[in-house]
Amino acid sequence: MGAIDIVAGVILLIVCAGIAIMILMQESPKGGIGALTGGDSYYNKNQARTLDAVLARWTKYFSVAFFVIVLAVSAINIYLK
Repeated sequence: MGAIDIVAGVILLIVCAGIAIMILMQESPKGGIGALTGGDSYYNKNQARTLDAVLARWTKYFSVAFFVIVLAVSAINIYLK
């Protein structure tokens, strides 16, 4: 196990923990009358600025980073062996 594997493993653990924390912090979708009628309210107009929207966006970024890191580590391990 080389230094690259150890560094990549630590980065993957940090990214995994970040994804798990962000997913757990998000609220579940709210049902109710607003969901049936389309829910055109002040809350929906400012939805891009809510905490859930920010967490959802960062979850996507962390997921892409996780995928890229896993592919890079796999490619490096295949190339070096």
